[in-house]
Amino acid sequence: MNKDAIFTSAGQAVHVAYMITGQEAPQDAPLRKMLIRMLESAANPGTEQRAWLEQLRGQSSRRVNFAGLSPLEVRAQCALIVHAVKSKLPRMETWALQARYGHTEVEDGEGSRRFAFSAERIEAIKGLSDWLAPSFPAVKPFAVDCMIGKLYANHQKMEISFRELAGNFGGNHMTYARAFDKIRTRLRELEQVALDRLEPYLREQGVVGDFFE
Repeated sequence: MNKDAIFTSAGQAVHVAYMITGQEAPQDAPLRKMLIRMLESAANPGTEQRAWLEQLRGQSSRRVNFAGLSPLEVRAQCALIVHAVKSKLPRMETWALQARYGHTEVEDGEGSRRFAFSAERIEAIKGLSDWLAPSFPAVKPFAVDCMIGKLYANHQKMEISFRELAGNFGGNHMTYARAFDKIRTRLRELEQVALDRLEPYLREQGVVGDFFE
């Protein structure tokens, strides 16, 4: 048991670490307000995200523990976690977590916003596509890129439909739907393997623990 740990699992740690390191270091705005803003703007927040948001708003939660840490100390812990993703895992597992939790870039211009994957996520998606493409000989490699991008898109403006894939690459849209289900299963399994491998190291470093039990 580590009562000073910030997170209760590697998955939670990696998710929050990428969220925080993807933002500029807060100057005027306290870290708590920045995190609330990020979580409130998230599309389709999951159970853990909602729990973090409740804690940050001052409601009871046993999911995260920022007690006693300054914003710079929290960022330092999150930087350690992101570095561990890049340095402690086999390349394929690193790519899986970077594709899942990496940053989305937003550009504002003339009344509209453009959403795009960061260079890091694009590299991860391409690496995963090269790995998976031989398992889907009936699907063109660039279509595999697009399906992995669809899986990891965290904004509807970044998504592509199966009918659009069929229109762009040929064939029936159901071919892409079936391939997408298999790709999703393979990558979810790879993500879990990566988190399971990472968890002992993060516990050893003291950022993950069972502080609430």
